[in-house]
Amino acid sequence: VCMVDGFDELKKQVLGGTRIVSLSGLTSTSAKAYVLARLHTETEKKFVIIADTNTEVETWTSDLNFFLNSGSEIRDSKLISLPSFTTDPYSGVSPHAETEEERALALWRLARGEGDIVVASARALVQRTVTRDEVERLGYELHVDTDAVPEDIIARLAATGYVREEPVFGPGQFSMRGGIMDIWSPDAESPVRIEFFGDTIDSARAFDADTQLSTGQLTSVSLAPMREFAITPQDVKDWAFFAAERFGDERFSRALRDRTEIAEDGETFSGWEFLMPLVKPLRGTAFDHLADRIFVIDEPASVENTLTQFYDHVHRSYSGNTELGEVALEPKELFLTPEELRNALDQFRTVELRGLGRTAAVTDEDFSLQGEPPASAGGFPMRGGKNPPAHAGGSPLTPLFLFSTAAKATEIELQSRSTRKFHGDVAGFAEQLREHDAATVVAQTQGIAERLNDLLRDYDIVANEETIAVGSLSSGFEIPTEKLLYYTELDVFGETSGDGTTSRKSPAATRKSKLGAFISDFRDLKPGDFVVHVDHGIGRFDGLQTISSQGAEREFMLLIYADNAKLFVPVERMDLVSRYSSGEAATPTLDRLGGLGWQKTKAKAKRAMRDMADELLKLYAERKLVRGHAFPPDAPWQHEFEEAFPYDLTADQATAIADVKKDMEAAVPMDRLIIGDVGYGKTEVAMRAAFKAVMDGKQAAVLAPTTVLAYQHFETFKKRFAAFPAKIDLLSRFRTNKEQKTVAESAGKGEVDVLIGTHRLLSNDVKVPNLGLVVVDEEQRFGVAHKEKLKQLKKKVDVLTLSATPIPR
Repeated sequence: VCMVDGFDELKKQVLGGTRIVSLSGLTSTSAKAYVLARLHTETEKKFVIIADTNTEVETWTSDLNFFLNSGSEIRDSKLISLPSFTTDPYSGVSPHAETEEERALALWRLARGEGDIVVASARALVQRTVTRDEVERLGYELHVDTDAVPEDIIARLAATGYVREEPVFGPGQFSMRGGIMDIWSPDAESPVRIEFFGDTIDSARAFDADTQLSTGQLTSVSLAPMREFAITPQDVKDWAFFAAERFGDERFSRALRDRTEIAEDGETFSGWEFLMPLVKPLRGTAFDHLADRIFVIDEPASVENTLTQFYDHVHRSYSGNTELGEVALEPKELFLTPEELRNALDQFRTVELRGLGRTAAVTDEDFSLQGEPPASAGGFPMRGGKNPPAHAGGSPLTPLFLFSTAAKATEIELQSRSTRKFHGDVAGFAEQLREHDAATVVAQTQGIAERLNDLLRDYDIVANEETIAVGSLSSGFEIPTEKLLYYTELDVFGETSGDGTTSRKSPAATRKSKLGAFISDFRDLKPGDFVVHVDHGIGRFDGLQTISSQGAEREFMLLIYADNAKLFVPVERMDLVSRYSSGEAATPTLDRLGGLGWQKTKAKAKRAMRDMADELLKLYAERKLVRGHAFPPDAPWQHEFEEAFPYDLTADQATAIADVKKDMEAAVPMDRLIIGDVGYGKTEVAMRAAFKAVMDGKQAAVLAPTTVLAYQHFETFKKRFAAFPAKIDLLSRFRTNKEQKTVAESAGKGEVDVLIGTHRLLSNDVKVPNLGLVVVDEEQRFGVAHKEKLKQLKKKVDVLTLSATPIPR
């Protein structure tokens, strides 16, 4: 049923209880948000909007906030966003803390009856979670003049994800000092301070985290959870027991041991969120929290494609990791199966938003992954066999068929179109406003709104609140049948706002800028070069291509894999690709799409990283136990030495020097890294540290990776120390064997105060008996054997490392 006045027909169908409505013609998120906000206001119905990704959830939320709240950023009960975890559940990596917090807060608010409109990502639909009753028990309230044991509150806060910090400076933190407890709930604008008299809450008040001044007395305090399920140290210990039963097979022994050693101490490990359901099964789904609502599916074909690829990726990741001996829960324990998802969606009325009209739910233009025709295992679509053969051309994944066919839906058309771009032509924009009385321009700040008002006044246009609104809108749009026209400041001024500042870009502009950033980062990349995709491994770059899909053009990066299999990576996912680099000159072997080779490579790398982490933990544990030399405060000569520096210190130099001195004056051996570009004053920091060591009767050693650099340091130190009775000497190939022997003997007798040299300083015949400080320049350029000796030094003496290259520590 196609109606000219589309909105009235849409409203009629929604109020009339139509099962499935398909609305086509709205081509921007901002236009869709306007229609949904108006529909909610006029029908008082509650909606769930399903967007493709977390990024789209943010765009929807921002645009809805503008129309529901007149552009003001206020917290109310109308709008809730529910993102999904974006990390691979089988990567051994925990979800982003911000996403965990946002999900927990969203579910808690829903349990409290809030949320007239919920915006959720497609993956949030399939992610299993706790039940509504369990969520309600996660949060709780404290009341003044009631009994509450502080230790019980602390235990409950820790179990729901709060972190103890002193002082409290952000949401999700708490502290306890005597009978005073500070807590900052994630749903609150400011922290609260609770005072106890014994086990009774004596008072509660909100306070400013910056000034610590009270801002108002409270009679009760509401505390929201920081994660969507409570986990205590005992739960983690229980996990170790259940995991031993579940993963008793020999092939899991190493991965299990790594985790149980941590879990048995009651501590969580990286990626524990995807393994803890072994102890606390996830019995709820997002649908449990979204009852009695109308589901709005934004671009069903795109949502279905996302979920199809997600299911395929999850299965392949699970299969690959378990084959490599990684402990992992089955996908059905963490996510709804496609059948469960279809059954759940069938229980709700839906409005499908199709910007370009009805198209096939899944097309092989949308993605290309290689493998055998899909089979089914455990309810999940999968490819046949553990190691399916790849072949050119590929085959589409199993369509999920989640959404309606033409026969089922009531179809309505409501057309929108993009607005004209004026690129700073204020005269042209003023003329447009004269022709369209209902036009509104959205400025991000009050300052930009006032600037625009002044500009329009020059063209005899007096703007009011309906002409210029302050808020955030992702893009301008026009709905002709509704006589509705919205511009953004980007439409008027282009890339630069009216006050000269750079404006926020529209989604299209953002995609364009991402491509520009990619080209900038890979400016030397050319077809034939090798790249690495985080999920699929090593491929060959074959250029950028523009492909039409469902009537719209998108930019893709074409990667070639083994057997000439092709992978098209959209520009908005360029962050998944990095340039291949290796110290070996040999041509790398292309990975196979759908194969397990890349999974095995990543698993080996993870094991190597865990081994390195074990070494680092052991080293730093030993350093904590060793009592190093605590240098005294600065001596008078230290001040004279520093005053002789002919330049003013930069703020960063002053901070670095203060931090180094603080480390040297502590009893624990220093291990500090100073990073700065060439010429930014790292050597001056090192010389002041060396002088401090010499003033306390200690020797200092300076290691450089090359003979030339060692000589440069030698000359610099000699000039800087010239006015003071300190002996500086050099040990490198610039000295004869006889001279080197003499220097080594002098250093061994304690006669050299600062010994500078290359790795020659690490030789067995060089002894520095009273060594107090080691300065290492560009440590990453030393060989493995030299680094091992440096590692042993770090256990005993203060070490200061200088580098112009950020070193992953």
